[in-house]
Amino acid sequence: MNTLKPIRLSELKTQASFLLKELRNSSADNRKSAERFLALPGFEDKTSQWIAEHLDAIQLKHAYLVLAVENGFTSWTEFRRIVIDKDCLYKSSSVGFIHSWFNHYPQAEAYHLRHGGYLLSFWDDYVVCGEEYINRIGLDIYQEQWRSIGYDWVAPKNRNAWTFLNEKARLNYINQK
Repeated sequence: MNTLKPIRLSELKTQASFLLKELRNSSADNRKSAERFLALPGFEDKTSQWIAEHLDAIQLKHAYLVLAVENGFTSWTEFRRIVIDKDCLYKSSSVGFIHSWFNHYPQAEAYHLRHGGYLLSFWDDYVVCGEEYINRIGLDIYQEQWRSIGYDWVAPKNRNAWTFLNEKARLNYINQK
């Protein structure tokens, strides 16, 4: 398994755009960018010179795949899914609403049981937050589902309610500007 570090989907999209732009730029970065594409299926028998001469064959989807392969995935779809799964509850502009942050679930669970709130996960971290944060990520209108899961995203009491909330969180994350 890979050791993927936390990253935003929007950041990956920017990186892919820049990679394609660098490739099409006639500078020293062009050759280095072209070499990154050589790891892709269908390009492994090519050279960076060939890629530089056939820029019309390289699309944004290839740049996305370069990022996926460089992060230990075989497809952009799988890489994107993992990033969304791990990052869909994170909203950097609202971190001030986090009550407490933990590296281990048992500590977060104990705090949550003692103080209440919502226990969430971001990548490999766990946080307890209040209604303000849930409002900021657009999941405040689903109080029945939150109650059903025991306000615990990591160990939900009701899997169907969690699946519903997870789908809403993923859609909110994908559609955020």
